[in-house]
Amino acid sequence: MKKFSNEVKVGIFFFACVAGFLYLILSTGKLHVRDEGYNVYVVFDDVSGIQKNSPVMVNGLEVGRVQQIDVSYNEGQTQVKLKLLINKGIKIWADPKITIKTLGLMGEKFIQIASSKGEAFIKPGSLLEGTSSMDLDVLMEEAEGISENLDSLIVNVNSLTDEVKKLAKNLNYTVEANQDRITAIIENLEATTGNFEEFSQDIKLHPWKILHKGKEKK
Repeated sequence: MKKFSNEVKVGIFFFACVAGFLYLILSTGKLHVRDEGYNVYVVFDDVSGIQKNSPVMVNGLEVGRVQQIDVSYNEGQTQVKLKLLINKGIKIWADPKITIKTLGLMGEKFIQIASSKGEAFIKPGSLLEGTSSMDLDVLMEEAEGISENLDSLIVNVNSLTDEVKKLAKNLNYTVEANQDRITAIIENLEATTGNFEEFSQDIKLHPWKILHKGKEKK
């Protein structure tokens, strides 16, 4: 059997590694030999880490890539303009929702285009508007602000609770201190009510007494 020299073995191993490396690059879309398709443009206020050659997906299906990134200054506003290369044969309905998403465990950013229905397809070269994702730092700041407001509200509620307890305590003390007077007033009211009821019942049974009392006054 013919034996290979060490130099030949090293050469075969080297070319195998190069071939595998090129395959990985081509399969992950980082190297593009030919650009076939059409371009559309999307503007964002914040691209959240999108880079050149980041994937472009339509409804979860990879259909292109970010071909170019530019910064534009229009009407006192700074925006990032992306040039997207969409694969040939892929159509996107008008007025799509375009956002930035995170792919996989590595956190790779990609452009997500939601395009399920419409009346017409966008044309090559169209300028679209994307929706920027909320930055995590901004969300954390808002959460901290809400937490501080809740803490302040809890303090106010606790303070109000203490005031109510003091009021109730003072009210109980006032009632206890005047218990005898309150009891006497209630008894007098009950007696007066009883007398009035008896008088009313007597008048109903003997209405002539009213006329009699009237004559006595005269």
